[in-house]
Amino acid sequence: MAALVTSEHHAAHTAPDGPPGRLGTRFLGGWGRLLRRQRAALVVGNLLWLGPIAAGCALGDRLDFGVRPRTVPAGGDLWWSIVGTNAGVALLAFAGVLTFGLATIAFSLVSGLLTGLGIAQATAVAGWGDLARHVLPHAWLELPAIGIAVGAGVVPLIAAARWLAGRGGARPSLRDVLGDAFGLLGTSLFLLLIAATIETWVST
Repeated sequence: MAALVTSEHHAAHTAPDGPPGRLGTRFLGGWGRLLRRQRAALVVGNLLWLGPIAAGCALGDRLDFGVRPRTVPAGGDLWWSIVGTNAGVALLAFAGVLTFGLATIAFSLVSGLLTGLGIAQATAVAGWGDLARHVLPHAWLELPAIGIAVGAGVVPLIAAARWLAGRGGARPSLRDVLGDAFGLLGTSLFLLLIAATIETWVST
């Protein structure tokens, strides 16, 4: 009887995690918990990113950056170019995590403002019709995805602020904070891959 119990106990600890469907469910569950834990970072990140974009759009007709429409053929080269550009922006925003989020804030304000100015001038040159055809199909996903990367960069700052305000319970561990930050970065990059696919073969 003892041998049977021991065998069953060993099997419980050495059994595989389960079929792929169960693993997928566990992954999605963990991802959902990450997003719930970092709600504040997601909101702050998108405010820091989308707010300056809105300001740039409002001021765009006052400056001239030489924005002109041009035809770009869809294909793998364009996809890689878009991925490289957007991933670079996301990684630069996230790199501010090394400065406790302060560099992320500065980068987001400046980059967001310039992005808004570019959007406004492109709209003035091409018109709202072309904007709706060539920008909106991917922008609804691309812009918030970069906002998530900004949120990832300020995760340590928000965690410290919550703890100092007495709302975070026990002192957060650096490992947990950075784990959540990298999790949000991964989410951002995954969404940017989807946005680049839409931009390449739908928006262009």
